[in-house]
Amino acid sequence: MTKARLFVIAQFGLLGALVVLPADPAVSAPSWFDPLSVVLMVLAFLILLFAAIALRPALTASPIPRPTAPLIKTGIYRYIRHPMYSAVITIGAAIMFGNPTLLTMICWVALIIVLLNKAHFEDQLLLTKHPTAAAYQKSVGAFVPKLSRKSD
Repeated sequence: MTKARLFVIAQFGLLGALVVLPADPAVSAPSWFDPLSVVLMVLAFLILLFAAIALRPALTASPIPRPTAPLIKTGIYRYIRHPMYSAVITIGAAIMFGNPTLLTMICWVALIIVLLNKAHFEDQLLLTKHPTAAAYQKSVGAFVPKLSRKSD
């Protein structure tokens, strides 16, 4: 099994686990966790929407770039290199805040680790495929926008 396939399986497996893990009746979460969960879910789906629109010619669940796909640096990709992964992390956080147990927290942290590694793997592949990828990766944050950008 390829590394790319393992990343995809781990990502969706952990998301699935977050969804199906049972609630712990002994856990009493603060009342603001539920509205926070809703806000995070809405934010995540907005990020996914903007990313899908910008990424149309290159959209794939795999970290391996499509052979003919350009390096996308427009739309939300102007500010974040991996907005899809940011959205998945945010969805995981929303689910975790909706069901805050030790197991959901562990799954969420594991999801972050998987996506960090998937993003690094993808960045390395893009470096070999696109001559401008190095400058792009240097100037744009991976999961959140950089606070300061050097002007060109």
